[in-house]
Amino acid sequence: MEIVASSNMIRRFRAIKEFEMDLGLSKTHEVKKEGAKGQSQQITIQIRDPFIKRYKLLTNSYLIKSGNIGSLDFYTDNSIGYDRFKIYEEDKEYVFEYKGASNIREYLSDILDKILSGEMAPNNLEMNMEEEMKFNFDKNLPQGEFLQKRNEMEEEMAKMGVSLKK
Repeated sequence: MEIVASSNMIRRFRAIKEFEMDLGLSKTHEVKKEGAKGQSQQITIQIRDPFIKRYKLLTNSYLIKSGNIGSLDFYTDNSIGYDRFKIYEEDKEYVFEYKGASNIREYLSDILDKILSGEMAPNNLEMNMEEEMKFNFDKNLPQGEFLQKRNEMEEEMAKMGVSLKK
């Protein structure tokens, strides 16, 4: 089960004593260089976290993993609104608007209990796991075209929280 929330809501969830911060492990994506040096060498970057991939395919937004409570993973997406959060369970989505609660741990626990008992009706989603997300570019392109492709790739990677080492 995954929770996607704004950074404001993530700060609130971090107040739960069992919350463990992600220390950058989710930002480690698979990076491969293919081809011999000097010949059409390509760099391929693949997103490692399957939920980040599914979410990108579903919403066209990138997530940053913020932490977890046991097997419940928390992700930040600032495009969903200040006090909103979503809970995903496989192909089901539950959307919530935080109205304020004195104890965020009990608030979240009550919501999860209702989801697990079937008291809440989900939005059913089609989560395509077949499509791959890759960035490819050829190092032997003309300089102007190469720089343009590299800049486009860096912009997309920055949205994912990944940067190329210089």
